[in-house]
Amino acid sequence: MNLDPYRNETPPRRENLPGGAVLLSVPMRTAHAVTLGVWLRTGSQDEPSGLGGVSHFLEHIVFKGTRKRSALEVAETFDRIGAAVDAFTTKDMVAFTIKVLPEYFAEAVALLSEMLFEPELDPRLVKLEQDVVCEEIQEALDTPEDRLHDAFAGQLYGSHARGRPILGSPGVVRTFSPDLLRRQHQRLFSPANLIISMAGNILAGFHEVVAETFARTGLADPAGPGFVDEETTSHAAASIDLDLDEADPFRLDLTSPIIQTYFEIGNLGIPFHHEDRVPVFLLTNILGGGMSSRIFQAVREREGLAYTVYNYADMGRDIGLVSCAGSCSPDKLERLEDVIRMEYYRLISEGVMTTELDSNRAQIKSQLIFSLEGMVNQMFRAARNEILYGRFLPVSELVDQIDSVEVEDIVRCAETYFNPESLLVAVHGPEGFSPSPDLNPSTNP
Repeated sequence: MNLDPYRNETPPRRENLPGGAVLLSVPMRTAHAVTLGVWLRTGSQDEPSGLGGVSHFLEHIVFKGTRKRSALEVAETFDRIGAAVDAFTTKDMVAFTIKVLPEYFAEAVALLSEMLFEPELDPRLVKLEQDVVCEEIQEALDTPEDRLHDAFAGQLYGSHARGRPILGSPGVVRTFSPDLLRRQHQRLFSPANLIISMAGNILAGFHEVVAETFARTGLADPAGPGFVDEETTSHAAASIDLDLDEADPFRLDLTSPIIQTYFEIGNLGIPFHHEDRVPVFLLTNILGGGMSSRIFQAVREREGLAYTVYNYADMGRDIGLVSCAGSCSPDKLERLEDVIRMEYYRLISEGVMTTELDSNRAQIKSQLIFSLEGMVNQMFRAARNEILYGRFLPVSELVDQIDSVEVEDIVRCAETYFNPESLLVAVHGPEGFSPSPDLNPSTNP
């Protein structure tokens, strides 16, 4: 009986398309639908100084109509075939995804290709979408955890491009003319910058449909993929409004008329190629991953200091960060900080029991293997492996890496990345908070 069938995992089929795009496919016999993603190898971190937010803006503007159809006609056609369409921008990549039944696959791929490679970029629609994106930026500023995270990352990363907000700033977004967008689109959507990934009920002929459709894009730029240098704007890159030269390197305080205090307590971390990648994933899970994690138990279960508290690691191409994040009542923040630091001290000084490490190994391995059962996860995984690592990473390889982590690796990473003496504490909360009577259950009828 094979107790670990994931060790027989078949890599995605990989095909180089004309022009340099890569097509990846993961057939799944139990799937009824098929999902496809078109991925750009570049994200907001790659943007030149004067173009902060242009990747995210291009993600928006391609939905606003093609040379053949209006935005409404595009939306109505996707709805008519029951397709679920989505898109997102990160600091490392941009993705456009579609999920559809097999009988509508060819039509869905053709429409997605038309949308991505033949955008109208009408001046009126560009102006309209600038208004929409500026509203999105304002909404993010009104979202306490989003505003805090951008400030937290901005202070830790300093002048590094990863510290810029993905959305950009209104002043820069307003400079995106149709001509500028056309030049950037020509380079970013060129075949050599594309990964096309699909998973699910992949029928005979689907590969040919995709290959033929994307071979007709005509966006091969002889200068190669990437951003075009623009000299037409004098605006600086979008950045957090902080004077980093005078800022306290260990403290950052933001205030807004809100009730809860949101916090991020962390430090610079590692890129995803670093040898400590797997130990750091295990360590963040031990500290603040599941319900039995140390921070969750200490902060929420033992002392009732917060409803939301967790640890995470953000790993980029050449830099990263680690953090403990969440929210609490302002009067509990000081105690919460003390508890988190004490848990870090305790792990560094006392280490980790083998049983605790084994438990966390099981959690991480289970999450990895559970993800194999999801069609969208398989499509995402194939594309991300290609973009981030340039190869397919079998789950068995990751499982072996997880099993090879020792207690000494966990303690060493805790000393390096979670040193209580070098943490940045970033807080976004109310100024002069006093509890409102109607927040006290005993006063309610």
